[in-house]
Amino acid sequence: MRKKIYHATVHYKWRTIRYVKGVAKPSKTWKEEKYETVVTELDVDVLNSDERFLNKLANKHKSSNEIGVEVTNVVMINYLCLSNDVY
Repeated sequence: MRKKIYHATVHYKWRTIRYVKGVAKPSKTWKEEKYETVVTELDVDVLNSDERFLNKLANKHKSSNEIGVEVTNVVMINYLCLSNDVY
């Protein structure tokens, strides 16, 4: 299946999640960031459901706690090409 590849700037928000006695306690404040990357989907809902993409964004932030990531916007979209080998 051929997929379109785009170079885009992805705006997202993230926060740390601590566990206290086995219960997740996320921090109350979200931090805003942006990341220039290559994506195959431009829909925010699809990007938020893609665990591989969210893990890539979470690994940018060094923390011993878990990181919660939510994509908010995709801007500055440049079409690159079509490819058969995109996963």
